Amino acid sequence: HPGTYRNIISINLLSGYSAGTDLLEIGLISNHTELEVRGLQFAGIANTVGINAFAGLTDKEKADKIRAGFEANLTGGQFAGFSNIVITNVFGFQIAGFSNTACGALFGLQLAGVANVVHKYSFGVQLAGLVNNSHDSMDGIQISTLFNHTTGGLYGVQIGAFNKVGFIEGVNSYANNDPTGLQMGLFNYAKKMNGFQIGLINFGKTMQGTQIGLINIYQGGKDIDTRDGTSVGLLNIGNHVFLAAGGNELFNMQTELSSGTFKNGRILLEMKNKYVMNELIYAQNYRAIAFNNAAWAIGYGLKKYYFNRSTFPGRGEYWFFSYGAQWMHVNDELKKFKKDLSLLTRLGVTVGSKVHPKLSSLYVFGTIAYNTYWNQDGNSIAPSFLRAEIASGKNHFEFWPGISAGVMIH
Repeated sequence: HPGTYRNIISINLLSGYSAGTDLLEIGLISNHTELEVRGLQFAGIANTVGINAFAGLTDKEKADKIRAGFEANLTGGQFAGFSNIVITNVFGFQIAGFSNTACGALFGLQLAGVANVVHKYSFGVQLAGLVNNSHDSMDGIQISTLFNHTTGGLYGVQIGAFNKVGFIEGVNSYANNDPTGLQMGLFNYAKKMNGFQIGLINFGKTMQGTQIGLINIYQGGKDIDTRDGTSVGLLNIGNHVFLAAGGNELFNMQTELSSGTFKNGRILLEMKNKYVMNELIYAQNYRAIAFNNAAWAIGYGLKKYYFNRSTFPGRGEYWFFSYGAQWMHVNDELKKFKKDLSLLTRLGVTVGSKVHPKLSSLYVFGTIAYNTYWNQDGNSIAPSFLRAEIASGKNHFEFWPGISAGVMIH
């Protein structure tokens, strides 16, 4: 009757079975204990803690046993060639070639070739070749090559191709008593995202944190007196879009499509509406010969807008000012993309106003800017009477002030 004995040290030629282990257990194939392990288990294939603990019991008897305080815990470490399973909690670590499972909580480390699974919450680290899952919450780090998941809160970091959480709290939360969470991956998903997401595609169903990615998809928050977050990316799919067209000292036509976030829509006492907007830019000189060797350009911009918050009817956002930067790749031939370095950086301050109160979405604007152009072929695009130049080896820099004007639809 090995299930009635606790062993201090157990050496099993094939497999071992006991009530518990208090120091060390080694099995060529497997080790199984009914109650708990305090120490280390080494198995060629599998270690199990809590095996047969509920054998022959009805669901009611099982629930009564758990209610009475039964736990089959690991306090120590498990090493297995294939799998480690603990029926309740892990206080320590599990290392396996295929998978680790804690049917309760994890306080420590799981390292697996394929998958780690925690049925409740985790305080620690999960490292897996493919999948990590901590069902109720994750307070620590999950790293995998494919998928990290928790249905509850993330109070740490997820790094993987696909990351999914129930919620992340952060600096813009209604009651910020929790550390900020971070997701890093190709695709990040959070039903409530008040922390950070960094990836190619970020989805924040209720977003009051920060998204940095190629495509950001979000919805505004809902809690009164909280700020929405900031999305930084090429395409931001949410509630707010600006479209602008105008000209400047380099291009007689420049169009900008801006998408981003409305920062303070639920804070009623502030005197200005604040937006953080990302711009996709296309500029061109509509002439047979390019003006100052600048034929066309594409680029990206990041700006912060302040619109007035008037209490008078029809004048809610009558004027605005903004500041930010634009980065453009300038091409000196129409219909041809220049492969060499040709980077224009444009820092600017813009002021705008509605054309007429009845045209609620149409604004005119003017911008004062300062330009830096960096290339390695000696090409010059700056107006000659404004230009300052520096050359250092292959690198050629130009500096000059600029202006622009146009119209914007908000």
